[in-house]
Parts: sequence; C-alpha cells; structure tokens
Amino acid sequence: MIKSFRKDAVFDRCPECKSIGALRRSRARNSWEYLVKNSGFSNMYRCRECGWRGMKSNFSLKRISPKVILMYLLFIMFVAVFVRFVILKFIMR
Repeated sequence: MIKSFRKDAVFDRCPECKSIGALRRSRARNSWEYLVKNSGFSNMYRCRECGWRGMKSNFSLKRISPKVILMYLLFIMFVAVFVRFVILKFIMR
C-alpha cells in the first residue's frame, strides 16, 4: 500500500524544458545536498536534454491515497482503543 505514495522522478517531466523521461539521478555535491538526499524525501536529478539540475520529491499523493490514509488512521485508532482496553482491564487491576 505504500506504493501509492512512492514514485520515481526519473520518469517525470523536466521542470525547465518539459521533456519526459530525460531526468537522471545526480550525485550530491556538498553536505547540504548529501543530507537532503539521505533524508529519503527527495533526490538530486539532472536533465539530459537541457542540463537542469535540482531536487525533486520522491513522494506524491495519488488518487487512492486518501482512502489508504483513512484506512491507516482507522486502524491506528482501533489499535489504540484495544491497547487502552487491555491496559485498563488486565494490567491496572
């Protein structure tokens, strides 16, 4: 289900020249780019067509995402209520 959030920016459009599929990953050049890259939320990319270089996000919300988020929230609420019940019933006697 996490796949509904993750994307590969290599197949995206270049922000500068708007060509599709021309982006490729670029190495980090300084410590700031290295930190951003290792955070897991974005990577550095370079366009093969126009030479643009910059950061693009690895995540995007898709059509199914609100449903998945709602399911996860409901599951978390159910588990929280169940854990509270168990703690109050069996541990706090």
